[in-house]
Amino acid sequence: MIRRQSEEAAGTARPCSRAGHLRRGVSVIVVLLLLLSLFPVGKAQAAEGALLQLSLQAGSASATVNGKPVTIPKPFSENGTLLVPLGIFKKAFGSTVSLQGEDVVKVMYGPHTGTMTIGSTTAWKDGVKIKLAAPPRMVSGVLMVPLRFVAGVLGARINPAEGGGVLVTLTPPVAAVGVEAQSGIDSDAGKTRIGNSFLEWSMNYPPGLVVGDSGGNESVATFTSAENGYYLEVHASPLAVPLDPEGLLENLVRSSEEGGETVLDREAVSKAKVPYARTVSKDSSGALWEGRQYYAGGRLYEIYLTDDNAANYKDLGKHAALLNSFQPSFDASDGKLRDLSTIRNGLREGYNDDYGIALKVPADWSADDQQLYYAGKQGSYLRVKVSSAPAGSTLASWNQELLSQLRDTYVAEAYTLKDSVASKVSGEPVLINEIGLNPGSGWSTEYQILLLKNGYRYYFEYVAASGPGQSGDQARFTEVLNSIDIDFAQTKSNFGRLASEDYTQLSQKSVTKTSKTYGYKLDIPRLWSPVQDLFESQSVEYRFTGGRFQLYASPEVTPEYAVSQLQSYYQNTKQDPKGPQVKSITETTFAGMPATILIIEQTKNSIPVGTKIIIFSRNDVVYTLTVTLNTANATASQQAVLERVLGSFGWVEE
Repeated sequence: MIRRQSEEAAGTARPCSRAGHLRRGVSVIVVLLLLLSLFPVGKAQAAEGALLQLSLQAGSASATVNGKPVTIPKPFSENGTLLVPLGIFKKAFGSTVSLQGEDVVKVMYGPHTGTMTIGSTTAWKDGVKIKLAAPPRMVSGVLMVPLRFVAGVLGARINPAEGGGVLVTLTPPVAAVGVEAQSGIDSDAGKTRIGNSFLEWSMNYPPGLVVGDSGGNESVATFTSAENGYYLEVHASPLAVPLDPEGLLENLVRSSEEGGETVLDREAVSKAKVPYARTVSKDSSGALWEGRQYYAGGRLYEIYLTDDNAANYKDLGKHAALLNSFQPSFDASDGKLRDLSTIRNGLREGYNDDYGIALKVPADWSADDQQLYYAGKQGSYLRVKVSSAPAGSTLASWNQELLSQLRDTYVAEAYTLKDSVASKVSGEPVLINEIGLNPGSGWSTEYQILLLKNGYRYYFEYVAASGPGQSGDQARFTEVLNSIDIDFAQTKSNFGRLASEDYTQLSQKSVTKTSKTYGYKLDIPRLWSPVQDLFESQSVEYRFTGGRFQLYASPEVTPEYAVSQLQSYYQNTKQDPKGPQVKSITETTFAGMPATILIIEQTKNSIPVGTKIIIFSRNDVVYTLTVTLNTANATASQQAVLERVLGSFGWVEE
């Protein structure tokens, strides 16, 4: 919990965004007025599902806003980035700007805020630091800003326009339909309530309440007062078992006491419109906190408020009106309600600044934007890989590589090629494969998106797992596909040569690994992924499609003891037909040493698996090599690779 983190040391600053004092110099006001006067404010014309459009071109003063021609200061390119007049976004999409100090510009639209500093390449989007290829700059009294960054703040997409230039499109939220865009510099003007449409809560939004940075985690919202007088958090989390006010109160008290706090006041309020529980507690630093919990719609809502000036538990009563305004509901039709959620139609935004890749993924999936990996709870996932394209590579040749890899790693009964179609993603031609996969637990659907640009391969792999929820994940693939937006210049700017994913070449290559501590060496295929690859340690592990390789060196046991322990471990005492079956135990020679080989078959997580374990010793060290391979992946090619690895094991001469 964020508030717990803030209590680790007495006197530490609360983890929230402090509101800076707005200093508006005369020159800045003049520039702003000039900027806004260039683009008169209009109403958003599009309904949900329609598009607002902006078309412009570098070096041209002619632009088109929602089908109407306008004259603008000429956009220009710098470091591969198109800089455009900031005011055009107000004209086209109804976004607003705020000035802080002499040179900090904020762009705000819906729940998003982007911050830029004139002359600096450092920018922020919703609390995430981003490096710009070119900084915002003043040109003849007009603020020119990077198109890609501002479009990203708005949630707009950029595509090549017919006849040259770029086309920026944006689907406005329902709340924006028919709403007059604000002409001031405060994006929250007219908003009296604030909340989260996805997590379904709302509360009053007094003028002095400033939204903090929750690190992109929508389950926690943080606020502070403009005068830094109080700090507030709202948490929302799933809760399957309903709780009455007494149960909620027990939760609050236990949480406070476990955190070393002293509970000063407690109450279960059962007669409120939405029943809740509340406590007031004092933490180890002496700060007073009021905590509240509500249960509604399968969620637990928690509110925590602290006030620097509160000396007695009764002093927090002055915030009762704000806290009492909380409701576990969100009225999307209320134009005065500001929505903090970026989730739309069940999808949340993902963005990787290094590669300039923006996309949307299911809101209930875990998200790792840095590694570009997104996963659902039932096995569905999306992963994105960017690599250097081999010389002469085409979409067709790349596709043949992937098909060869599929045949090498899945037996014929475990896969089916459903479809392969040409399409476009982010304005570029792509090839999309639809493949059915069955590791033994049921059929899942894998979509592969192949894109080549500027010497780089962009590979998207979307898997809709089998079982409950598969149809939903499959249906969302089209939405995810349509959301992909890539700033190709970003990859080219940030990277030189990347690793090559040429399967044809890599499948034949290995790297020799050596352990001086345990005196062995072996060849590891380049295509294997390391889990633990410190060869001077006792344990080594690699993963590959449908299997894994493990090596364990132990000086503490004898070979006989190791074999007996494995036999005991794999003993199927309950005679479960899916449980482990020791098919054979063979005495042989491995790497010149007497060895025991165990062959085990079992079904794990509904997937048939075969395991081969080799136990042998040398110089009072017992070595255990374990190879695990799913039956669906036990192709002749995979088995040949494993035999090659085992055959490469040898000793390092002292």
